[in-house]
Amino acid sequence: MSWNRTVTCSECYQTGHNRAGCPRRKERYQEALAKPEEERGYYENSLIREMEAKKNSNTKRKCSYCGESGHNRRKCEPLAEHTGYVQLQQEAFRAAFLEHIRKIGLNIGSLFKGTGAYTSDISLGVVVDIDWNEISITHLAGGLQRFLKVRPLSQLNVDGSLHSCCVTRPDHWPIGENFPTKENAWVEMRYSGEVLGPTDTPVEPPYGWLTDTQPVKEFFKDRERWQWPNENNNYYSCYWWNIDDNQLLKKTA
Repeated sequence: MSWNRTVTCSECYQTGHNRAGCPRRKERYQEALAKPEEERGYYENSLIREMEAKKNSNTKRKCSYCGESGHNRRKCEPLAEHTGYVQLQQEAFRAAFLEHIRKIGLNIGSLFKGTGAYTSDISLGVVVDIDWNEISITHLAGGLQRFLKVRPLSQLNVDGSLHSCCVTRPDHWPIGENFPTKENAWVEMRYSGEVLGPTDTPVEPPYGWLTDTQPVKEFFKDRERWQWPNENNNYYSCYWWNIDDNQLLKKTA
């Protein structure tokens, strides 16, 4: 006999909820509270003590992000505000990035020439893969990351002869103060290249990539509120992209 994964309550023996969420148990608790103390029985007093202890434990817990009591990270308003702001930057950055690589004709099958310090030995190659996960506003240590796999034309039939590369960003991007400058973007400069033979088909990212929230959630997984930049602390700045007024209006609409 296989388990059908249906929860059965140990209080009322109904299915679909457990004892902690039992509506009948909550009703009995309210009924017990309504009685004078001298008229309550053993079960009623035990139920009141148990429910009150649970309430007290909930009010004493502290959020691991903001340090305030009464809620956890999942219901933390400052965390939701901060992740929402970074997510706006992420979506703006990814949209601009997609527009850029489409403009230069980058796609699987493009003819690619390495121009950086560590890609000059590629000479000419073919783009064989794009790692879309590396293209994130939260992955900018050293500039744009190596999201391309390029196989040199001289080694097309050699297994494993792949180079990890990237492209350089255009100068018109509205980057924020925490986006590495080209002088500090060592990954972007050393592993970059240019498209010499664009493809006819515009590149298409995976479904949902432009608005995917997982990278930003992962970035905030171990962060705390004190790391959010303010007038006294800008070391952990999250201002990678200048958000325009239209995006802010879209967020609050």
